[in-house]
Amino acid sequence: MSHYTHYFEYHLDLLRTFKTTIGANPIFTDHDNTYEQQQDHQKLLETLEQLGQMQQHSESLNQDGQWMVNRIITAYPQFTHLLPRDLLWFFGGDCLHFMPDEEIAFYQALDELRFSAEARGQIFNYAQAKKQLQQMQ
Repeated sequence: MSHYTHYFEYHLDLLRTFKTTIGANPIFTDHDNTYEQQQDHQKLLETLEQLGQMQQHSESLNQDGQWMVNRIITAYPQFTHLLPRDLLWFFGGDCLHFMPDEEIAFYQALDELRFSAEARGQIFNYAQAKKQLQQMQ
């Protein structure tokens, strides 16, 4: 498994867990929703499902991911606290508007550690490095 594949899979796992967590919420399973609400809920869950099945990083992944993040924050604010912050950084673009400068600096530092390890041919455990960096701050 390449270094980037590990990084990519880490974020896909976050997406899958997030979908499972919110998908079980009654707001998505309640059949008393209006047709429009059901369609909106279904589109969000389908987008999460598609994102979680992506095989490689692409422009489509970034666009759909940014749409999903924006949709969660604007239409489903009750789930915002469940959305891993890592995904905002991973999708970039408009998602960065929801991150304070200190958080952006943190993820930049984490990426620098990842790139440095990859340049040396070392295995980089993203979750472990994130935890260590958080402890240092």
